[in-house]
Formats: sequence, C-alpha cells, structure tokens
Amino acid sequence: MSAREIKGAPAWRRYSQRNLISSFCMGFCSGAPLLIVSSLVQGWLTGAGVDLRTISDLALTGLPYSLKFLWSFWLDSCDPPLLGALGRRRSWMLLSQLALMAGLFMMSLIDPGQIRPVAALSFFIAFSSATQDIVIDAYRRDDLSDEELGLGSAYYVWGYRLGMLVISGGGLIAADHLGWPLTFRLAALVMLAGPLTLFFSPEPRVERRAPVSPRQTVIEPLRDFFSRPAPWLILLFIFFYKFGDQLATSLTTNFYLTLGYSLTEIGAVGKFFGTGAILAGVALGGWGVLKMGLRVSLWLFGLYQMVTILGFVALCYLPVSPVWLALVISQENLAAGAGTSAFVAFMGRQTRRRFSVSQYALLSALMALPRTLFSSRAGHLVDLLGWPGFFYLCTALALPAFYILRLLTRRGVFESERDHGLRPL
Repeated sequence: MSAREIKGAPAWRRYSQRNLISSFCMGFCSGAPLLIVSSLVQGWLTGAGVDLRTISDLALTGLPYSLKFLWSFWLDSCDPPLLGALGRRRSWMLLSQLALMAGLFMMSLIDPGQIRPVAALSFFIAFSSATQDIVIDAYRRDDLSDEELGLGSAYYVWGYRLGMLVISGGGLIAADHLGWPLTFRLAALVMLAGPLTLFFSPEPRVERRAPVSPRQTVIEPLRDFFSRPAPWLILLFIFFYKFGDQLATSLTTNFYLTLGYSLTEIGAVGKFFGTGAILAGVALGGWGVLKMGLRVSLWLFGLYQMVTILGFVALCYLPVSPVWLALVISQENLAAGAGTSAFVAFMGRQTRRRFSVSQYALLSALMALPRTLFSSRAGHLVDLLGWPGFFYLCTALALPAFYILRLLTRRGVFESERDHGLRPL
C-alpha cells in the first residue's frame, strides 16, 4: 500500500498488511535463537555444576553478532549456490535457518561437561543466527516503505521479544520436565517458523547488484554512511544505548538460580509473566515514535530502561518470591521493549535501501558488541563487585548514551523529523 492508501485505509487493513505480518514473523525467527547461549546453555551448564567464570566466558561465542558486517557485504551482492531461484534475500534466509536447526539438534547429542564441543556448537549457532539477522534486517528495509518503518519496527521487535520468550521461558520449563536433550530438539522444531514465513513473504522488488569485487562491495556502503552528518557519533550512540541493559541481563539465568529460584519459576513466572510487559513495551515504543518523534522517544525510553536495571539490585535483598521476580522482570521487559522499538527505528533511518544489508549489519553489529565482549567478563565482575555492585555498574554504563544523544541533536541528525513542536532536550 502507498502512503496515501495507508492513511485512508481502515485500521484493520493498516495493521494487518502482509509486510507487517512478515516483519513480526521474521522478528520471531531472529529473536528465538538469541538466548540459546545466555539462557538455555547457561541454565544447562549451571545445573551440571560448571563454574560461573566458564559460563560467562561462553559469551564470546556470540562474536558473530558483533562481526557480521564482515560477511554482510557478500550477502548483499551474491546469491547462495542452488537456492538463488528463491531470490537473494529469501535464499540466504532459508540457508541460515536450516543451519540453525541442525546446530540445535547437534547440541542435544553432547554432554554439558564437554566445554569445547559446547562452545563450538554455540559459535556455529551464533554464526547462523547472525547471518539470518543480516538478511532479515535487509529484507525489512526493502519490504517496508519509509512511512511504514516505525510501525514495521514495532512489529519486528514484538515478534523478536516473543521469540526470545518462547525459547528462554518455554525452554527452561521444558528442561525442568523433559530434560535438556529433548529441549534442544524442540527448540530446533520451533525454528521451522522461519521456512514457513518464507511461503507468504515474496522477494522484495528492489534492484539487486550483480556480484562485484570485494573492494566495491565494502567501500561503497561505508563511504555512503560516513558521508552523512556525525557518523562517528551515530556509531558511538548505537554502541552505548543498550550497553547497560545488555550487560545487566547477560547472566540473569545464573543470577535467579543463585538467589534460589527454580527453572520452572524462572521460565513460567520470570519469562511468561513478562509477556504482556514485552508486548506493551514494544507497542509503547512504536506509539512513542509516532506521537512524540524519534528523538524524544530515545530520551524517555532510554532513561526508563536505565532505571529498571536497579530492580535487579532490589531482588538481591528481597525474599525469594515469584511476585517480586515477576514485578522486576515485567518492568525490565516493558522498558527494554519500548527502548528497543525506538532504537531499531533509529538504526533503520540511518541506512539507505541501496546498501541496506551492509549498513544495517554494521549498525546492529555495534549494538551487539557490548553484549558479546563485555558479557564474557560479567562473571569476573560479579566475583569482584558482588551482584548488587555489578548492577550498579550496569546502571552507570547507560549514562554516556544520553550525552551522545544530546550531541547528535546539536549536529542536526534529527532535523528531518517532525517532533510535533517539541523543543530539543
């Protein structure tokens, strides 16, 4: 639908368009594998008696999320062998989804005490997931018009958080009752949602570049990005905006188990009770971008996101109770959903359709970098500072993003958006 058709269409048609549904489903496929290591593998190894430092070191297997821009240029200019008839975006998506399913099935066949095979498979799953993310991000940018980008981002984050919930919450409950091998096989079955989504998601009608030299493939998207106002500030903002929140949630499964909660309580109360908060948060983020503008939304939801980290500090001193767990996690989910929705819209606006794969991969890789590099040190920080001190540090690490956001406003990065008369903060 065109922008004019969107505005004049009934509400049910505006919110049930095929490309919005595709964004939701692809968000689910993208979010589902993200917590395999930080939730399922973490719980699996904790139950097997593996020490906290070894568990936190496994966060390094998520490096593909932070380095995916290195092969994103290739995905933007080449078709995979044998599957090219499906279209460049859809064929790479299918290939990465099949690899994910294979990796999860293989994980069900090994012993948690074998750290090297666990690490190798975790890395393979992260690589396959990161590859899928590259193509899904580019597909959304190609499939959504500029007018639909804010709403489409909300649909995507909604599906993304639901995918995380199904794997982390559902997986922990399944592990408590069915055991870990069957849980990993069920997780592989959940990933069938990816190939099924491709049945109703056609290849976007965007002119594809023929295969070119790596030099052209890499330099042109980077040159285009760095020609815009304040490119280095944009990169720094993307790095810091989710920094504190990502670090704070990197060891939450181990944290809850240490406090005395069971896998079922973490899965059922901690994860599923937060479902409404996640969905409300994403809807709040999409509404905020639409009504208040992107800049103001980033300020408000970023501050809310930072404050809710202190809820984990409160859990350290409160009695073990599903009520307190549900309250703290629901607030964190609400803030994270709203902040992520606005943040994804911001990153989408920093890309051009011609280089959507390469540029979005670079930006989203920077977003994942703190989660990967610094989360691997989280266990060491907990040993040094204790759980309360660790969460206080995470709260402080969210502060630089607001100073950078102020600088971006002064540099005119948000000048093109209409903020309904709100004055710059």
